[in-house]
Amino acid sequence: MADLENTADKVKGTAKEAAGAVTDDASLEAEGQGDQAAANAKDAAANAAESAKSAASDAADTVTDKAAAVKEKTAEAVNSGRSAAAEARATVEDRVAELRQATFDSLSDLDESDGRKAGTAVAAVIAAIVLFFIVRAIRNR
Repeated sequence: MADLENTADKVKGTAKEAAGAVTDDASLEAEGQGDQAAANAKDAAANAAESAKSAASDAADTVTDKAAAVKEKTAEAVNSGRSAAAEARATVEDRVAELRQATFDSLSDLDESDGRKAGTAVAAVIAAIVLFFIVRAIRNR
């Protein structure tokens, strides 16, 4: 509707300008030029507004696309981290199972005298640990 009004104002301005030129009426001619200039300014403003809307829409689309890409990359990183954690856990569990089996095998190879030696060694380790915590508690007073 605004385009039609602006076109009508341009035609009206052109007519006034022509009538002013024919009748040698400088005032009417200037009024016609003013009407045309106003219509041209309205067209320029409408075009600028449309360009601004288009640019804003394009920017919004770009931001939406970038956000989707970031979301996708984040999901990929999380999945990769989960996979690495699962692999690490499996590796640790396998190593613990191996150590458990090696310990069991070592203990089953011991005879009775080795068992007493092992018991004495375990008691010594426990005593050292208890002594460590006692000394630490005394220092922290």
